[in-house]
Amino acid sequence: MLELATSDDRQLSGDMPEVCRLTPDTLILIWNLPTRLWTVPKLEARDGRKVSPQATLRLPLSDGGTRLLRVIPQPKDAPLSLLAEAGTLGRQEEIIIDPEGDFDPVDAYMLLGDVTPAGRLSLLSAMLGAWASMFRMRRSRSYTQTLNRLVARIVDEPQRAQPVARISEQHMLTATTLPTAFGGIEGTYVVSPTGFWRLTNAAHEGRETPHGAKQTFFIAERNGLENGAYLVITGSRALAIRQLEPKSTLPSLSRWWLAQGQADADLREYTIAALARGDAVSRKAALEFQLRCPLSAQRVTGGGGLPSGEIDLAVTTARGTLIGGWYRDPAEMVGGVDVLDHTGVEHKFEAHFYRYAGSVAQEDKTVPATGFIGFHPEIKSQVPILQPRSILRLTSGSRHLMVPTAQPADLAEARARILRAVPPQHLNDDIMENCLAPVIGDVQQKLLGSIGEPTVIDIGTQRTEPSVSIIVPLYRVLDFLRAQVGAFACDPWISRHCELIYVLDSPEQAEQVEHLLRGLYQLYGVPLRLVVMARNGGYARACNSGAAVATADLLAMLNSDIIPHQAGWLGTMATRMGGVDDVAVVGPKLLFEDGSLQHAGMYFARNERGQWLNHHYYKGMPGRYGDACIERSVPAVTGACMLLHRGVFEDVDGFSEDYVIGDYEDSDLCLKIRARGFDIRYVPDAELYHFERKSISTHSDYMGGVATQYNAWLHARRWDTQMTEFSLQGVSQPAAEPVTVGGVL
Repeated sequence: MLELATSDDRQLSGDMPEVCRLTPDTLILIWNLPTRLWTVPKLEARDGRKVSPQATLRLPLSDGGTRLLRVIPQPKDAPLSLLAEAGTLGRQEEIIIDPEGDFDPVDAYMLLGDVTPAGRLSLLSAMLGAWASMFRMRRSRSYTQTLNRLVARIVDEPQRAQPVARISEQHMLTATTLPTAFGGIEGTYVVSPTGFWRLTNAAHEGRETPHGAKQTFFIAERNGLENGAYLVITGSRALAIRQLEPKSTLPSLSRWWLAQGQADADLREYTIAALARGDAVSRKAALEFQLRCPLSAQRVTGGGGLPSGEIDLAVTTARGTLIGGWYRDPAEMVGGVDVLDHTGVEHKFEAHFYRYAGSVAQEDKTVPATGFIGFHPEIKSQVPILQPRSILRLTSGSRHLMVPTAQPADLAEARARILRAVPPQHLNDDIMENCLAPVIGDVQQKLLGSIGEPTVIDIGTQRTEPSVSIIVPLYRVLDFLRAQVGAFACDPWISRHCELIYVLDSPEQAEQVEHLLRGLYQLYGVPLRLVVMARNGGYARACNSGAAVATADLLAMLNSDIIPHQAGWLGTMATRMGGVDDVAVVGPKLLFEDGSLQHAGMYFARNERGQWLNHHYYKGMPGRYGDACIERSVPAVTGACMLLHRGVFEDVDGFSEDYVIGDYEDSDLCLKIRARGFDIRYVPDAELYHFERKSISTHSDYMGGVATQYNAWLHARRWDTQMTEFSLQGVSQPAAEPVTVGGVL
């Protein structure tokens, strides 16, 4: 389809080829021929010189003839003699081009006269695309002027394309109408007096109007809407030209959207997707738009034996889209669940879709239901999509839309929801690897990337050149802080050789913790350093941040629920440290509050499902159990209390931060260090109490069990070979003779 101008085009004189200037560096040969040309005729130099590059275009004329166009570089040194052939006509013409020749600029009328609508589409497509790229003419002023005259000539009075909303500082949502018969849009271009370019975002074809036209939306740059700019829309067989109408003031996208009432959900997703592909400011705008203009939640309500269903988890990330929910299907009518992309197209889940038996509350009673979780790797976004839509597909062919409530924009909250997506009893390695892990990994990476720099607060005059930096992460639980600082202050070795660094991973407690530590400093006179994280980033990030401000060559990592059994423990551990080429990590004996063993080194073993888990030697045995009193090399030690060389810690990039909340980071660190050839030793002469899990129990995400399983899966995926080698070596079952310690066997 083509919108034609009035016809007053002048004809080319005669049947001889004409040569005109297209740009200062290129010429265009124009040759009218009386019949259709079905093949590309030759154009050769008489002297054998290669004419390159060159572009050829055949434009059908309304009288059945052909307008043959050739674009070539202008010769620079000597005249160029060309032999032009007219295809099957057998006609030849010699064209001599003088480098010093004075060529008239190409005229739009010369290109368009008597050209059919299909030919005009071909001409514009070539000039906007292939020619501009081949001859590097995008910045040519003369080429831009020719293109503008050409566009203006095609349609006398083009319809308008009007900006309707501001979606960012530089972009606007622009609307126009196209005939329903236009078909699919292949390309959209802005042609202005100062330049031309293709819009990076595809058009959105909206609803059909009562007059047989489609409301169509584009995202255009503000600086391209100067007076005289055109929107050129090309299809496979159609061409439309619209005059871009500049506007000095526009409503925000949210305000415009809310004013529309029953707006097009596909348009909403299209706009969000376009913003998501932009810069950081645009991505923030996409998130704000979703929060200000949420979709109405929608579920499938059955009755009378009909299916019902709901989406209660929906997360779209840069890795893909995770969908979770339930359906009831008493009559077995459900064919599957599909997810919609930003254009409203349905996508079936392939291999990454899992069902499990569950229940749901309906009408004040609990009834059986099918829970499901699915991951689609092809539907992705750099911005979280808070309400990705799904379809409950029935075997009858009917489809029912499901829209979740707005999902949390906060990354930590989103992660918590994902961790609660599947009941732990139904979780397996397939679901973890194919559904949860890609999304958890992406959210974790973005969460860590969103954490700003910590604030460091020095309380008292800090020790110069300490031997050991004690680093203690804090998260919400402060029950043991007084006792721990008091134990440190009463230990002469720590007072002489150590600096104390507390890392607060719950910044909302900063004022309370600083006040408490200042009071403890006044009481004990022990200098303290408080590192306040900008936001909660988990155990690994907190420890790494503490290490970054530490000044000693040895780092002691301690949990906040560790209380020394007696003074001198850290000095004892320090004496067992070898050089950086020998023992790099040592760990102590840890006791439960009743005196039984909590930790005597760490080993790895598979459970009944074949999953690798971390185990503590002799856990639950009496504190003086003989084998637990033997100093020895162990596969790993717990991060609840470990002493290690700072240089080795930095060499392996510290704790890996892709584990969730706090689990398996310590064994991961130990295995990284062992992979560098260093030894790790258990030192039973150093004893401390560990009130296990007290500091982590406030994490609702953790206690559900999925975070632990994710960390175990990630740990096993990374270290399966090494853990298998330890197992084959029998490291997990040390053979040791009982020994008497302090008169107790």
